[in-house]
Amino acid sequence: MILTVYTETVIDIAHSIRGYNGNCQHTHGHTQKICVWVRGDSRFQDKDGILFDFNNVKKIKEKYDHKLLNEIEPFDKINQTAENICQKIYFDLKKEDQNLGFKVRVYETYVGKETYCECGDFE
Repeated sequence: MILTVYTETVIDIAHSIRGYNGNCQHTHGHTQKICVWVRGDSRFQDKDGILFDFNNVKKIKEKYDHKLLNEIEPFDKINQTAENICQKIYFDLKKEDQNLGFKVRVYETYVGKETYCECGDFE
């Protein structure tokens, strides 16, 4: 049986987009909502019945929440766009379990507008 699990978290980040000609070149903050869908066959559930440990998303929150992203690898070298943040989270999750499919959505700004980037293994 195919299972799909979902979790979300909210992080507050600060960043500045290097080389960008506009307001975002200056250090500013966002409250970002991160949504994670995980899909996998029930045969990949562990002995406790867990397909995906939600603590993996908690680790992401701890890594980025209330941080200046420009100082955190790989964002010390690449810009911290919603697209790059989304892909980084996806690849970090994929490292946890190659047997599972992941879809990640990062809302650039969680409050006031719905603007996001989404990437992953399924629709």
